[in-house]
Amino acid sequence: MLSFKRFLYIIFIITGLGGIFLIYNILESRPASVQSVTESALEREFMPARQVDKGDTPRVWILGDPEDERCGAVYGNVRQLCRDLQLTVAGEGRLDPGKAERGDLVIFCHDSPSRWADPEELDGFISGGGRAILAAGLAGGEEDSALWPIFGVREINPGDDFHYMLFEKPLLPLQPEKAWYDGNSGSARMKVSERAQVYMRVVGDEDIPILYTHDWRDGSVCVINGTFLADARCAGLLTGAITSLLPDFIYPVLGVKAVFLENFPMITPEDEELCQRVYGYSAQGFVRDVMWPAFQGTSLRSNTPYTSSILVAASSEEGFELGNDAVLTTICKSALKFGGELAYAASCREDGEIVLDLDFIDRFSGLFTGYTVQGLTLETDSFSPEMLDIPGAEIKAVRGALDSQTTRLSWEEGRTVFPLATAGNTMDDGNLFAIYSVLGAYGIVSHAFDVRSLITTEDEPAAWDKNKLQIGYFESEILSRAFWLEGRTLSQTEGDVRSYQEMEYGWTRSGGQVELDCGGAVKGQAFFFHTDERVVEAEGLTYLDLGEGYYLLRAQEGHGTLTLEEGE
Repeated sequence: MLSFKRFLYIIFIITGLGGIFLIYNILESRPASVQSVTESALEREFMPARQVDKGDTPRVWILGDPEDERCGAVYGNVRQLCRDLQLTVAGEGRLDPGKAERGDLVIFCHDSPSRWADPEELDGFISGGGRAILAAGLAGGEEDSALWPIFGVREINPGDDFHYMLFEKPLLPLQPEKAWYDGNSGSARMKVSERAQVYMRVVGDEDIPILYTHDWRDGSVCVINGTFLADARCAGLLTGAITSLLPDFIYPVLGVKAVFLENFPMITPEDEELCQRVYGYSAQGFVRDVMWPAFQGTSLRSNTPYTSSILVAASSEEGFELGNDAVLTTICKSALKFGGELAYAASCREDGEIVLDLDFIDRFSGLFTGYTVQGLTLETDSFSPEMLDIPGAEIKAVRGALDSQTTRLSWEEGRTVFPLATAGNTMDDGNLFAIYSVLGAYGIVSHAFDVRSLITTEDEPAAWDKNKLQIGYFESEILSRAFWLEGRTLSQTEGDVRSYQEMEYGWTRSGGQVELDCGGAVKGQAFFFHTDERVVEAEGLTYLDLGEGYYLLRAQEGHGTLTLEEGE
């Protein structure tokens, strides 16, 4: 038995430790001023700019009508991606066989190829070793029936919007076995030649190919069955189509991952009532002790810093919410501690005025003395320079949108625009497919979670119980598999965007060696290399085998050489 003296000693120790933890918790939650010094953007070393020979980089023909009601968006997105990849456009309008070279890629951005190429001339081009991509599918009209044997088509019937896809062959650097597409595909019901190589098909009883290739004499064709490319998130289908036709293909990518937490950590009186009723927590305790640890664990395990944004600009004051300073200081301190960034957000109508939440801006400045906000996230397509004029902030990076014509991807002295590619709290509603597709085309994961709606939605009050599983799914299926992407906050993307936008590159293959030249690129500029052979050595480059024929290259010098395994 314990003596009375020992008993008092134990009581004293427990009371003392309890007091220490109580004081710590009080200090943690106090809305006091936080000394947070803004970290400077990553210093990146750039290689000297120089004129680079394009070498074996393919030329493309982009054929179609940008004003066409059904296929015009396909044309615009194909043209934009080819421009991003710095592919030389050999011609637009109609195919001119007299100018088309054997190594050219002809990309039809209309569902009736006969309007843009004479069938006999197209047959001659492909038969002689040319390659063509049907980027908007095939309508199946009489005018194209003479081309069916070239395209490997046996039968075409009116189609539908198909959503559930099965990947049968490797097409992207990373891909799921099955995925849901949430857009309009407009795919035809077609039967194809037994010699066709099907990469994607519709899941279900119907044997409908979504992407396939067909060899025709010395050339080959890739058919994307539908208008998927009208959606910028499906750009990976085009890069996948190119790699399916070419024995070797090198193209530049950004090579980064960025995750955005929107409306975080803002809580309202409505959240308070809900958290007490559904979860048995105060809103402050729920955000601090339940939600944030889940995000924080994902960040630490995957080496992915977060950019957390709070709304300060809108078209009216009705969009602003009071929030809780104690939660703000606690969570934001933790976010900064683990390499994150705090940003402002703007949600303005295109025709509306810009109203600033000056009260919150003033409170934020008082709470985070020494911290200067450098990033602005756009929650709508609307942008104007007035949004950058926020008191106390020095906006150097703007998060735009991949499908925007004005704020998608750009760099100019003093300002970077980095694109948001996907958004949403669940992966099964189309996000998984879109994330893998964008990763294949641009080498980025750029996704936003709306944290407020993670707590509740109109239809499901206990939303967190389901959505927390989706955060884990996003980590295991995306971030963990794409571990080779470099984590960035918004303001840290400057060097990556500038390099991708302004560099020059070209590559040439001779025998078992591939030479890559790039000028004006940041050291570490990323490329995807797809090849039918195996890389065994590199100079001036680092390489990582991603599997299924894809390699991630990072340039360390302006000239690099890859040695491929020699066949027997």
